[in-house]
Amino acid sequence: MKYVGYYFILLFIIFIIMYIINIVIKGKMKRLGDSAGFKYVEKHFDLDMNETRARKLAKILTLNDSIIISIPIYIDIFLFTMDSPLKMILFFILSFVLFVVFILISYKTIGKVLKKKGW
Repeated sequence: MKYVGYYFILLFIIFIIMYIINIVIKGKMKRLGDSAGFKYVEKHFDLDMNETRARKLAKILTLNDSIIISIPIYIDIFLFTMDSPLKMILFFILSFVLFVVFILISYKTIGKVLKKKGW
């Protein structure tokens, strides 16, 4: 049960860092929609973007990316002890595969939901 608390602390820290990078810094530089995930969701699902929708989508993707990044980090740091180099390499590969699968599933889901909402 204590690991659940560690996960949420890790998730919060990653979210704050990504929020500062993606929303605060990029928002000031007028390049809010320059991330690859933003462009993928916008172009693949043919979403009509304006300034307000771009900020909302950037916040949604920041939360989504924070969750996706925190899961493999959590698995590597808290759940598995790295006894041997082989075990460390296997868990790194597992984390990378989970990372890619979560990105593909979540971006597709976000795009479908936004398209249904009329974006």
